[in-house]
Amino acid sequence: MAGGIVILEDHVMMSLQEGYHMRKEDVFHESGLSMWMGDQMTPLHTVPPWAIAIILCLLMAIFTECTSNVATATLFLPVLASMSQSIGMNPLYVMVPCTLSASFAFMLPVATPPNAIVFSFGYLKVSDMARTGIVMNIIGILCITLAINSWGRAMFHLDTFPTWANTTGV
Repeated sequence: MAGGIVILEDHVMMSLQEGYHMRKEDVFHESGLSMWMGDQMTPLHTVPPWAIAIILCLLMAIFTECTSNVATATLFLPVLASMSQSIGMNPLYVMVPCTLSASFAFMLPVATPPNAIVFSFGYLKVSDMARTGIVMNIIGILCITLAINSWGRAMFHLDTFPTWANTTGV
């Protein structure tokens, strides 16, 4: 093992990642990046919340195929919180499903170390993993969407904008 890379076979390398350790205060909050990006998404207030959640879950599931699950959540969640505040939607309505979607790394060997280990035995092709992984991603996103729009609404009071999310004081 050299520099976080493990050679499993001659044709498979696996990067050991714990996720990027970014401090929210430094990267997003102080720079104002997450607030600016959230404000750019204000036209989404005309889109139904369930459609926003599905689109963002798809985006997270695709993004996490090539990056660490923790890094994906760390990058996206502050932006999603700001977006939710700017369109007046409960932040948990998108943050909970997107956090779960960040774990949907089923399609590629590079997505997670277990995927690389399974691929390293040589019995699977990338196309086999991708074909099965896309089905698993779609099923997972549909299950999350059903859950957040049924018992998630009642459990997290998603139809109201929480006072803890109101940073403007209005």
